[in-house]
Amino acid sequence: MTISSKREHDIVTAGWINVSFYTTSIIFNICLIAQILTVGVAYFSDPAWWNLHVGLVRGYSGLSLILLVESLIAPFSKRIRLLAASLPVLLSLQFCSIHLKTPLHLEILHPLIGFTLFYVSSSLVHHIWRDGLKQSEAITQQGHRDTNQKRP
Repeated sequence: MTISSKREHDIVTAGWINVSFYTTSIIFNICLIAQILTVGVAYFSDPAWWNLHVGLVRGYSGLSLILLVESLIAPFSKRIRLLAASLPVLLSLQFCSIHLKTPLHLEILHPLIGFTLFYVSSSLVHHIWRDGLKQSEAITQQGHRDTNQKRP
């Protein structure tokens, strides 16, 4: 009885972490989309939108660290872990490219890093959906089968 309930608890915990990770990655991706849209409005229409563009990154950048920690805790694939680990690195490069003034003019890399960040974030959402959630679903179904087989 104890082994069964421990296993069921592990299955529920793994499923909860996967759903939490997926939800966090979607929120991160939506924030990136909002940031891309606000920079477009700021550049082409109303410069007052720059404040929102800057505020967004300050607001959601912590999500990249949450995704990194969750990816290391949960049993995700190496690809998902690498994608999650690259988010804080790319955000750091974004920060450096715009704030460090050098004769090399690294600020020209800012939009390129931004689109790379968006690509990585979108890939992370896709891979979690394809690999992580389906794996969690298979584990949950296996756990239910095992539980049902033990019942008289």
